[in-house]
Amino acid sequence: MEFVEYTIGELALEVKTGKTPPTSNPEYFDGEIPWIGPSDLKGQKLAEDSERKISKIALEDNKAFLFQSETVLISTIGDIGKTAIVKKPVASNQQLTGILVNEDIILPELFYYWVRLNKRILENKANTSVLSMLNNKLLKRVKAVFPKYIEDQYKIIGRLNRIQELIDKRVDTNQLLDKYIRSVFLEMFLEKSTKWEYISLKESNGVKNRIQGIGKKSNSSGKGKPMLRMNNLTYSGETDLNDLKWIELSEKEEKTFYLENRNVLFNRTNSPELVGKIAVWNHGTEYTFAGYLVKIELDETILNPYYLTSFFNSDFGKMVLRNKARLSGNLANISGSKFLEQLILLPPIELQVKYEKTYLKFQEIRFQLENQQEFLQILFQAYLQDSFKNEEIDEDEVFETLLQKFNKEDLKQGNRLKYLLKWIDCKEPQFSKFESYDIAWDRLRELLEDGSIEQVMDKNEIKLKVVE
Repeated sequence: MEFVEYTIGELALEVKTGKTPPTSNPEYFDGEIPWIGPSDLKGQKLAEDSERKISKIALEDNKAFLFQSETVLISTIGDIGKTAIVKKPVASNQQLTGILVNEDIILPELFYYWVRLNKRILENKANTSVLSMLNNKLLKRVKAVFPKYIEDQYKIIGRLNRIQELIDKRVDTNQLLDKYIRSVFLEMFLEKSTKWEYISLKESNGVKNRIQGIGKKSNSSGKGKPMLRMNNLTYSGETDLNDLKWIELSEKEEKTFYLENRNVLFNRTNSPELVGKIAVWNHGTEYTFAGYLVKIELDETILNPYYLTSFFNSDFGKMVLRNKARLSGNLANISGSKFLEQLILLPPIELQVKYEKTYLKFQEIRFQLENQQEFLQILFQAYLQDSFKNEEIDEDEVFETLLQKFNKEDLKQGNRLKYLLKWIDCKEPQFSKFESYDIAWDRLRELLEDGSIEQVMDKNEIKLKVVE
């Protein structure tokens, strides 16, 4: 495939920045023409509508103008590089610039994909003295490398679109699964709430113990135990083990601030929108938790952890917790004792256990879909990068995720064995998850056994080496 370098100015038939009509004239905003802003660029390829509209009068008075179909919109003030294509005439505010490319040189859809890939290049070109701003003069100077022939461009777009469609389907399916499990909870419990009594968590005797996390300084160097913080609980009620910190604990602290499977973690302090996040812990005993979290141990003859967390992750439960939070500046707080005062519907434990089985079945399906989605996103990004550069992809940047999919033979391809040793031997922790270290060492043992990697002595120190 042959590649050619252009500036955006050479590619463009038109580079035009949007306008904001004066708000002093309400007639300008009394129409049906979509008026697109950066908030309408949400990662989707197309930007065709907006809650905000303007009128034909604003166009006639030259207070706004239309971008024609196939224009690529780019945010050029603030969050530089957000992008989408328009397939029908729309207007925009001055934070967006529209580029109409010469389709004899570059297909608009391929240019859109180039902008997605090179958001960081556009950010670096912006003037950041006060607010990041990429004016049209600077934008036109940006250089880009594209496949020379339109036939090759069509092939690239077709492949990228197919991968993106697969990703979108998994995202949609996950959203449907989430809605389904919420509807199951609603049908099993909340719609039948008159059958059972509401009682406080404390009076239910379903909570055996609660412990507030440790208030001690953590580190980023991997020393001690991995420590969960407020960001490691998601709003939807899952645990996210990315972006961990570590903490060195005394023997006494280890006996106090430990986690076991089926404990419940409650986020007692956060922003008013996020306070009260709650999730079931199911990742073993090697982690501890920070002071903004509370560990709750349940008597499972009374309260099931999946029922408890689903109750407070429902729209009704979240509303209750937000209303009970105590505000202090930009933060909200619900203490452990205050949480125990919250009322909960107490159905028979047999029904709670039945719900857990349904919940876990759908979580397993969801987990598989997320793994597929993650792999497809890596494939998409790798192919996207390869489409504009006549060079191999540096897998080192995404090696941890690829490692989840690679078997022993996959690792023997290209430079992957060197990546494996580099990631294992690195002084600063490379892997974000302890599970990744386990997989890496399992693969390393297999490769040592078959002779692909060997141990050698170097200055009285045993080191690992790839066998050439």
